[in-house]
Amino acid sequence: MIEFKNINFIRDGDYILKDINLKINKNENWLVLGPNGSGKSTLFSLLKAYTIASAGDIEVFGKSFGFDNWNCVKEKIRLVSSTMDKFKDVLYKESVYEIVLSGLKNKIGIYEKESEDEKNLVENFLRDFDFYYMKDKKYKVLSAGEKQKVLILRSLIARPEILVLDEPCASLDLYQKEKILNFIEDIKTNLIYISHDISEILPTITHVVLIKDGRIFKKGKREEVLTDKNLSELYGLNLNIEFPRDERPIIHVLRGEGK
Repeated sequence: MIEFKNINFIRDGDYILKDINLKINKNENWLVLGPNGSGKSTLFSLLKAYTIASAGDIEVFGKSFGFDNWNCVKEKIRLVSSTMDKFKDVLYKESVYEIVLSGLKNKIGIYEKESEDEKNLVENFLRDFDFYYMKDKKYKVLSAGEKQKVLILRSLIARPEILVLDEPCASLDLYQKEKILNFIEDIKTNLIYISHDISEILPTITHVVLIKDGRIFKKGKREEVLTDKNLSELYGLNLNIEFPRDERPIIHVLRGEGK
């Protein structure tokens, strides 16, 4: 579905991304893991053309960036990230129902009356996700976790082929974090989950790419990449990781220097 070929991104003379080669196939759920500032978000912002690579090629759904109509590619991808904060003046005026409806129309804000079919679709969609009771609540009064769920629902209603979640649990307390992670675990579309937090690794993740200092450090199947050695080198700590059956991992920080 997605292939990055020899991607470089330079800002103010510095490499933010360097020699990135990565292929993501259908029916794979990827975790993109690395320290803050490692270039994770920048890499996947290229898919929506929010950022343009300095060099390299991107192919998505068989289309090449710069050569094919990229709008049809962007229609199939939804990204939930902190970039939505720049629209908070609009979001704060809207209800849960209106925000999810705006995802169906692929717009920020509602500027025209919905059809009866659109209304029924949104209401049934909210029922399916057990969120109908919140439909008239204003976004501004929601908890941080509820706001994040609404934004994810806004993306899902468009039935994207790929959903990119960029640090979806940032700034959430433990209770809200658990609610969001449990919700995400049930999502059935192809998932790319960007995080710096090892404890957020969901059982549904099949593949992992570790990014450090703008470069791919390791990539591949989950069980091959998420090792004590790799994670210790990634974070510069002496780490031990355990995977209880069908659960998220348990991380132990051991005494002594990183491996």
